[in-house]
Amino acid sequence: MNFRRINNDLTNLRLCWVLFFLMHYAASETRGLHFPTICDHYKERAVTPEVSYVVTWKGERTPSASCRLGFTGPMADSVYTRSVCFDTIFFHVKDCAVRLEFSEESGTKATNYSCTHKPKVWCAEKDQAAYINLIGANLHPNNSSSFKILVTAEKTSTLLYLKIGIIVGMVCLCITGILVAVCCYKKKQKVVKDAELEYTRLAE
Repeated sequence: MNFRRINNDLTNLRLCWVLFFLMHYAASETRGLHFPTICDHYKERAVTPEVSYVVTWKGERTPSASCRLGFTGPMADSVYTRSVCFDTIFFHVKDCAVRLEFSEESGTKATNYSCTHKPKVWCAEKDQAAYINLIGANLHPNNSSSFKILVTAEKTSTLLYLKIGIIVGMVCLCITGILVAVCCYKKKQKVVKDAELEYTRLAE
């Protein structure tokens, strides 16, 4: 087995993945939104696979009891399914009177988070507007509280292909590892066998 060729193939595969992610992120844009500087109850911002948002809060006092941001994703076509997703980067809220709510425009799928229930990844249904609602932060500043949330709209099929690609890559690496192990084992057996033959020849 040509170990140098296998190593070159693996190196080329890694380079292809790096180039893919660099091209993807070079064409994308992430915009920042900060509570309470931005606190729109009616305006909805468009989110696409190329344009995402980062929503932050650092414990400042909001002008009202409820401060809401809305997001809409691109309409689904016959090929792709799209939805707005909230991915929590970090969530440090110690004041249990402060709540964070993720919901859809229809009011369904509303989920509340607080000091005892921290968010992870939340996605609206396809073609549904999604909202981040900061509640109860108008009473007093919370210097020890903060959060950062990434808002994206991804193509479900793209994520599916990415997962399939990762699985296929892992399978290929496992197969390559097994082949290398088998080759090394056979080579070791051959060395042992040759040594035994040499010992037998010398004994005679």
